[in-house]
Amino acid sequence: MLNLLKLIFGGFSKKKSTKSIIDSKLGKLTNEYSEKDNYYSWDFELKIKKGKKIAFSLDGNLNGPFNDVLQKAYQMVDFVEDLFSEVQMELDTKFAEKKINLANDYALEDVFIYKNEETGSVDFELEFYTEGSEIMISVEFVNDKIEKIEFY
Repeated sequence: MLNLLKLIFGGFSKKKSTKSIIDSKLGKLTNEYSEKDNYYSWDFELKIKKGKKIAFSLDGNLNGPFNDVLQKAYQMVDFVEDLFSEVQMELDTKFAEKKINLANDYALEDVFIYKNEETGSVDFELEFYTEGSEIMISVEFVNDKIEKIEFY
């Protein structure tokens, strides 16, 4: 009976381990994983002006982020402010009726950089939140171009 319970409920209790690496540009990257994971996400935070933090999540394996994903993270850290402008222009063009002002009303809180298994390209998603997280804007970039904008 005990083995049956372990079989039924064993999948729910995954012991997590944490692995960290230090990157010379990004600082400390952390991965929380279990033995059964096939997907590994390396996380770090970037502080921008006014003390705001952006959480980054990078696709990788147990040894660290994939090299091309890491290179994209370096690029994004250097040009994160340019992404605000690009997204604002797209919002102004496609959703002018919503009168969205990213700089005043939203904060970029999450960035997900991942390797697209179908194309091999490194793509990313940005998530902007209003104060109190009432509204979220998700912006997906494919091949460095805005592919999709969704509102939640």
